[in-house]
Amino acid sequence: MFKKTNRLAAGLMATAAASVTVLSMTATGAQAATTFTPSGGPGANFVGSYNNPTDSPDLGIVSGIRFTDIPADQSLDCSAFSVGGSIVSPGTSRAYGANAGNLGSLTASGCTNPLAGATSVTPIGTWGVTVTGDAVSGQWPARLTNVKAKLSAANCDFYVEGVVNGKFNTSTQVFTPVGNPVAANATSYTPTGLVIASTPAPPTGSMCTTLDLQVGDDIGITGTFKNTPPSGSTALAITNP
Repeated sequence: MFKKTNRLAAGLMATAAASVTVLSMTATGAQAATTFTPSGGPGANFVGSYNNPTDSPDLGIVSGIRFTDIPADQSLDCSAFSVGGSIVSPGTSRAYGANAGNLGSLTASGCTNPLAGATSVTPIGTWGVTVTGDAVSGQWPARLTNVKAKLSAANCDFYVEGVVNGKFNTSTQVFTPVGNPVAANATSYTPTGLVIASTPAPPTGSMCTTLDLQVGDDIGITGTFKNTPPSGSTALAITNP
């Protein structure tokens, strides 16, 4: 799982997974609305959970999240990962793709890779969240935006940036990144829209070379994020228009 893989084979696998994702997203029929209205909040806190493939015996769904550099087949498991902030102008209609929330607080702990060891995750800027289209069976196509972070381990520093595409279920308050759910103890190799960045600097350090981390590598996410509103806030609701 954590050794280098053939990048051509990994690239073909990622391309196939992305194609399936696009087809599944485009097979839902014509979009009827052009605007949406978020309500609730004002606070929001998306908490990660997943079935950790490294657990033996299997512990089922636990706190945390897994990030995977797909071409390098290198994963980072965090025992706790959450991102929080506030809903922007709740009750006000806006176009699909317009910002619905500012997520400026990130908590990541217990992050580790079998080769690199303990790894810190430091957010850069304020992340966002938006809705990109009509709901299908109660689930809204959604996206984390302006995602950027620095990751640091022994002899390895690199940055990730982009978006995280997925869907949000207002009933369960769960944001599910593309490529999920996966089978028990499995890893998602579906590109989410997050990649290894070239700025402020490409992957630097001998361990980054050992891990085969390269600029432009697609990142997959294993797990989901549940909105657990802080005290005094309510669940996030989404309506049209």
